[in-house]
Amino acid sequence: MHIKALVITIILTAAACFNLSAAVDTLSTDKKDSEDSKFLRFISEKVTVSGYAQAGFQYDSYDIAQDKAFNKFNLSRAMIIADIEPIKHLDLYFMADLVKFRLHELFVRYRPVDAFYIRLGQYKTPFTIESNMSPSVLEIIKGAQAVQYLAGIDGSDACFGGGAGRDLGLEVGGAFLKIGKDNRNLIEYRVGVFNGEPYNTAETNNRKDVVASLALRPVSILKLHGSVYIGEGTAKADSPYKAFQAGDTYRRNRWSAGLELKAGPVYLRSEYMEGLDATVRSRGAYATLTGSPAKFLDIVASVDYLDRNISLNDWQCNYIIGLQWNIYRKCRLQAQYVYQQRSRNSEGIYSGIPSSHMFITQLQVGF
Repeated sequence: MHIKALVITIILTAAACFNLSAAVDTLSTDKKDSEDSKFLRFISEKVTVSGYAQAGFQYDSYDIAQDKAFNKFNLSRAMIIADIEPIKHLDLYFMADLVKFRLHELFVRYRPVDAFYIRLGQYKTPFTIESNMSPSVLEIIKGAQAVQYLAGIDGSDACFGGGAGRDLGLEVGGAFLKIGKDNRNLIEYRVGVFNGEPYNTAETNNRKDVVASLALRPVSILKLHGSVYIGEGTAKADSPYKAFQAGDTYRRNRWSAGLELKAGPVYLRSEYMEGLDATVRSRGAYATLTGSPAKFLDIVASVDYLDRNISLNDWQCNYIIGLQWNIYRKCRLQAQYVYQQRSRNSEGIYSGIPSSHMFITQLQVGF
């Protein structure tokens, strides 16, 4: 049975049992059948259920946390998503990770026209192109390290914590100015005010962060993108560069510039970004190229650079090559080799850490 149909069947069964119990004293059979029919129609027309899960294997010739070669099987995530549109122009969105039992997104959005929407809740902030892409479509299994660090996604920035690029806030955005034969929108914008904390975390410093992005599509194959993040964070750990201590409020600013290029079977995405945490300046960049010689096969190549502290030459550069077998719709199998080159002159956290090799595979099943 299709998973969506199974989920809907479970919901309908529970609703039917509830209705049957109530019908003993208050409802006639005809009325119950009528209500069940309305509920079924609402579910089929107004509710979209989807999800995906990712599991894989990783071998690293030198794992920094383990201080030795290390390999592991892992279940990265198992997402369940529900999008409800009770009335026209209004939708309610829910996303949770069943592996970590964490709520990822929960918001209400009102969009009367393409040029304007307003959204309230928890969702991805509009910083960088890649951080706003679902892991279910990302070409690189672990994501670009610069994005993971500067957008606060995976916890590699211990001072901010792992926030999956999401936060609680209020946002407005939209797309407008139709041009070209494909009737595309020339301008896309997003502006939001957020707590400035990792997802599922209460506000700690009584200050709000401002995040904004602007995208231009001058030609159908090209999209130009820029974003800025202006805020203050409350340190979850001491700065490894002694710039502040856990509990301190510190300046946390970022900006990015990038592009997407799609021409036939070739896709390129690249971004450059910088960050400022108190007095510590960081920068990073990546370029990911995908070619599709066949509908079921993608060849992926990427270069990914992150310097956590420019003044200390504290950088790592990843060189990635891999294959992706698109099995069926959201189902795919990925295999990638990563050479992790680390600075020999680092005076920061990479000091004395050797370069290493990594092999990663990941199976994704989705509906």
